[in-house]
Amino acid sequence: MSRMEFMQALERALSDVSSEEREAALQYYNDYLDDAGPEHEQEILAEWGTPWKRAERIRSGLENRREAGAGTASG
Repeated sequence: MSRMEFMQALERALSDVSSEEREAALQYYNDYLDDAGPEHEQEILAEWGTPWKRAERIRSGLENRREAGAGTASG
Protein backbone atom coordinates (compact mmCIF):
# COMPACT_ATOMS: atom_id res chain seq x y z
CA MET A 1 0.00 0.00 0.00
CA SER A 2 1.36 3.40 -0.91
CA ARG A 3 1.57 6.31 1.50
CA MET A 4 -1.27 8.09 -0.31
CA GLU A 5 -3.49 5.00 -0.18
CA PHE A 6 -2.71 4.51 3.52
CA MET A 7 -3.47 8.12 4.42
CA GLN A 8 -6.70 8.17 2.41
CA ALA A 9 -7.87 4.95 4.07
CA LEU A 10 -6.85 6.27 7.49
CA GLU A 11 -8.87 9.42 6.87
CA ARG A 12 -11.92 7.31 5.98
CA ALA A 13 -11.36 5.06 9.00
CA LEU A 14 -11.35 8.15 11.24
CA SER A 15 -14.57 9.59 9.81
CA ASP A 16 -16.27 9.10 13.18
CA VAL A 17 -13.90 11.40 15.13
CA SER A 18 -14.07 15.18 15.12
CA SER A 19 -12.58 16.93 12.12
CA GLU A 20 -10.02 18.66 14.39
CA GLU A 21 -8.81 15.37 15.87
CA ARG A 22 -8.80 13.68 12.48
CA GLU A 23 -6.77 16.46 10.87
CA ALA A 24 -4.32 16.49 13.80
CA ALA A 25 -3.83 12.72 13.50
CA LEU A 26 -3.34 12.86 9.74
CA GLN A 27 -0.86 15.71 10.10
CA TYR A 28 1.06 13.80 12.78
CA TYR A 29 1.38 10.66 10.62
CA ASN A 30 2.29 12.64 7.50
CA ASP A 31 4.96 14.53 9.46
CA TYR A 32 6.25 11.25 10.89
CA LEU A 33 6.66 9.81 7.40
CA ASP A 34 8.27 13.03 6.16
CA ASP A 35 10.80 12.87 9.00
CA ALA A 36 11.56 9.20 8.32
CA GLY A 37 12.22 9.87 4.65
CA PRO A 38 11.13 7.97 1.56
CA GLU A 39 13.71 5.24 2.13
CA HIS A 40 11.93 4.15 5.34
CA GLU A 41 8.33 4.82 4.32
CA GLN A 42 7.30 1.27 3.40
CA GLU A 43 8.95 -0.16 6.50
CA ILE A 44 7.02 2.23 8.74
CA LEU A 45 3.74 1.64 6.94
CA ALA A 46 4.22 -2.10 7.44
CA GLU A 47 4.93 -1.57 11.16
CA TRP A 48 1.75 0.50 11.52
CA GLY A 49 -0.40 -2.30 10.13
CA THR A 50 -3.63 -1.54 8.34
CA PRO A 51 -5.12 1.96 8.38
CA TRP A 52 -8.10 0.52 10.27
CA LYS A 53 -5.87 -0.91 13.02
CA ARG A 54 -4.03 2.42 13.24
CA ALA A 55 -7.39 4.24 13.49
CA GLU A 56 -8.35 1.97 16.41
CA ARG A 57 -5.15 2.96 18.21
CA ILE A 58 -5.81 6.64 17.52
CA ARG A 59 -9.36 6.37 18.88
CA SER A 60 -8.08 4.54 21.95
CA GLY A 61 -5.55 7.30 22.58
CA LEU A 62 -8.20 9.97 22.18
CA GLU A 63 -10.50 8.16 24.59
CA ASN A 64 -7.72 7.77 27.16
CA ARG A 65 -6.94 11.47 26.88
CA ARG A 66 -10.61 12.38 27.38
CA GLU A 67 -10.86 10.13 30.43
CA ALA A 68 -7.73 11.59 31.95
CA GLY A 69 -9.00 15.11 31.36
CA ALA A 70 -12.39 14.33 32.87
CA GLY A 71 -10.76 12.97 35.99
CA THR A 72 -8.74 16.13 36.60
CA ALA A 73 -11.42 18.76 35.96
CA SER A 74 -12.41 20.80 38.94
CA GLY A 75 -15.95 21.96 39.52
